[in-house]
Amino acid sequence: MQEKIAHEKELLCKIAVGDQHAFGLLFRSHRTTIYLTALRLTQSPAISEEIVQDVFLKVWLKRTSLPRIEHFNAWLYTIAQNTIYSAMRKRYREISIQRSINAAAPLPQPADDPNPGYEQLLEEAVNHLPSKQKNTYILIKKEGLKRQEAASILNVSAETVKSNLEQAIRNIKAYCISKKEAT
Repeated sequence: MQEKIAHEKELLCKIAVGDQHAFGLLFRSHRTTIYLTALRLTQSPAISEEIVQDVFLKVWLKRTSLPRIEHFNAWLYTIAQNTIYSAMRKRYREISIQRSINAAAPLPQPADDPNPGYEQLLEEAVNHLPSKQKNTYILIKKEGLKRQEAASILNVSAETVKSNLEQAIRNIKAYCISKKEAT
């Protein structure tokens, strides 16, 4: 047991000075456990992969403090737990916003009715978005790209894509509600 703790401390010290190989070893030794825990709670392989990436990004960003951590496993799994719950809260908010958008949008009208239907209202709302939000929304929601793919196309970080998409959805919701109230 003491040997394992000493090896882990040595690994953490190497990571603290930027040793990517040591970081890879740490990643491989803990990745599966974090992924399976996330998968059990989120029921989504894609979200679970994102959680694993976010957890280890946080570890890398805090690498200089790693040698001072007494109980690394507890520290790592606390970060993982917080990241999982944050992802679940975010997903719940997205679902709630989407339900609100769906509830706020009028039902599609028959083809011969000149009143705008759901698709037209949604298209109007998207067209009123600022360009960054509009481009993000179109890539993710209409073209079905993953966050990282959209980030590459837009030449921004995945977190920026996430933020722009969340703001776009809020703006679409507000637009749809304001149009519904106006009628």
